[in-house]
Amino acid sequence: MQPLNLSYIKTKNTLQVAEHKSLLSMSIVEKVKEIEKYRSLKFDNELLIFVCSCIENALDVAKKVDKKAIALEIYETLFEVTSDDRQVISCAIDFLCNNGLVKKVNTLKKYARIIENYIVRKL
Repeated sequence: MQPLNLSYIKTKNTLQVAEHKSLLSMSIVEKVKEIEKYRSLKFDNELLIFVCSCIENALDVAKKVDKKAIALEIYETLFEVTSDDRQVISCAIDFLCNNGLVKKVNTLKKYARIIENYIVRKL
């Protein structure tokens, strides 16, 4: 039996934020899992920059969301994370953010890439 199609019912307020966070987390996790031997990248700074950049560029600025908590949840989904690991990753996130290593993508460039990706998939 297939689930009912409820796409015509839109979420609002906190439920919409929770839905967006969930979708964002699932999307990032799936993208990281496409990387060969991703499990060996647990403490890789490039992976952490990628995850944080995805979060930074996908979340609506108007909604107050703890981006660091989302990044930690993603890491807990991808890897076995101990409390010590969580502390190391948390400090690394702080370092990346404080030193400008997580950058917001220009809106024009963002939509140009989305359109380019769409065209490439259709050809």
